[in-house]
Amino acid sequence: MRGLSTAVMILIVIGSTLGCPKAPKTVDTQPAVDNRNTNYQPGAGVAINTIKAGKRTAAMHDFDQLKTIIYAMELENNRMPSKEELRTELSGNGKNLLKLIDDGAILVPTQPRKDGLWAYEIDAEKAGGIVVVAGNVSRATADDAKKLIAQK
Repeated sequence: MRGLSTAVMILIVIGSTLGCPKAPKTVDTQPAVDNRNTNYQPGAGVAINTIKAGKRTAAMHDFDQLKTIIYAMELENNRMPSKEELRTELSGNGKNLLKLIDDGAILVPTQPRKDGLWAYEIDAEKAGGIVVVAGNVSRATADDAKKLIAQK
């Protein structure tokens, strides 16, 4: 009996050291998208997209605040603020928004047009994302974002 249990133990040790065959690596066919983009990412899984949904809600709020500040500056000066004027305003009144712009999560055209694109989320042209167009905050597809960015 002792010889049998020794043989079983040896087989267990050998089996555990050899391990199981590794699963073949899969090729990621999704385009590389910056993690700061909050749009739904196909194939990323429920957990990742649930986290992105929460971040998207916060980002929509940030874009709405940015829209309000740009609109107030436009009313005050009777013209759209340049990116540098907006940065100056945000350095006093919107440090969180300024950080998002400085980090590249929110992109602002150098000189936005009143009827055009005011701001957009990083990689919106690749994965879709949040945009501010003529004072309206919305989500855009990648194709729509590309067109808006090209018009800026």
